Amino acid sequence: MTVQTRPRGVTLLLASPGRAVAFTVLAGGAISLQSYLNGRLGKEVGSPTIPAAINNLVAFLATFAIVLATRALPRARARLRALGGAPSWYFLGGLGGAALVLISATAAPELGVALLTVALVCGSTGGSLPVDAAGLGPSGRRAVTLPRIAGVLLAVAATVISARGARGDPDVLLLALAFAAGLGMSLQAAANGQLARATGEPWAASLVNVAIGFGALGLVALVTLATTSLDGMPGNPLLYVGGLLGAFVVVVSATAVQTLGVLRLGLAMVAGQTTGALIVDLVAPVAGEPVTVATVIGVVLTMVAVAVSGRGQRAEAAAAPMPETAPKAAR
Repeated sequence: MTVQTRPRGVTLLLASPGRAVAFTVLAGGAISLQSYLNGRLGKEVGSPTIPAAINNLVAFLATFAIVLATRALPRARARLRALGGAPSWYFLGGLGGAALVLISATAAPELGVALLTVALVCGSTGGSLPVDAAGLGPSGRRAVTLPRIAGVLLAVAATVISARGARGDPDVLLLALAFAAGLGMSLQAAANGQLARATGEPWAASLVNVAIGFGALGLVALVTLATTSLDGMPGNPLLYVGGLLGAFVVVVSATAVQTLGVLRLGLAMVAGQTTGALIVDLVAPVAGEPVTVATVIGVVLTMVAVAVSGRGQRAEAAAAPMPETAPKAAR
């Protein structure tokens, strides 16, 4: 069964590929700033898990207020009932977001935002290949092509170059975890995009995302509070706005992926992430880890990977069959 709804609000705003790309680039820059703020908060508190939970709590409260104001939730529930439900994995995108927030809060103070972002880019670019090839995203199946493979290889090379350019030995485990979080970003974009398309309400899909993420991070934070002595909470209010940035990223990606597909969404977000990360590290470098020539080369090489991976995307999108307006529920 399919249900037709007239696009409105954020969905209508991002229905244009140009606007979708522009907002996604901004969302990528927001991820880098969010990583920096959560990392700073984690350093001052003495644990990355508490800032990660606070991040998702702020995102949940902000998104919940918008959902209440727009009455998006009743419309979303009615649409899902009309469809007969939706596959359960559509509701699990928040787990990928929770992993991203927690790993970023842990790794940013140790690796620097630029190196962290290059590792995230490597994972998200590689993850978008199987996600698009399997047709998990709302834009349908996309073939694995040589330019996409070349772009992934360039992203891997960028990670290696940036890591070798770091002062001292970068934490290999943190780099691996950041790579895994990047993979999770691709799955999160696919799940949130599918749920936003199924419900017709991006803000309702975003609320599900941050609620699931807060539930997971809240449990981790409770364990931390029970087993660890923490420093006091800092008074600087700017350190607590990472959740607002996260809410913006979630609703933009859940909406724009319907227009751009998982890979093109990831490429546009990469452009914002790498640029934002380099700016953050130039303005506020990690102590003992200033931006090096190798880091800059790694970021530039990542941008080249974006350009190479995106070759032929417009033609492929035009030739690809349009997906159903809404998915059938899993039986």
